[in-house]
Amino acid sequence: MSARLSVVMIAKNAADLLPDCLASVTWADEIVLLDSGSTDATVEVARAAGVQVYSN
Repeated sequence: MSARLSVVMIAKNAADLLPDCLASVTWADEIVLLDSGSTDATVEVARAAGVQVYSN
């Protein structure tokens, strides 16, 4: 089994910054977003990009 690399991001109301941030880590095998109660479209943007999202 080969090693995998995951990137975990913590965000809140970062929908406007998220696309560029996600684009900067496309080399990762997996991206996980820990959302801290966003009221904007952060969760939707992340899910549309194929990111695993966990909300608090």
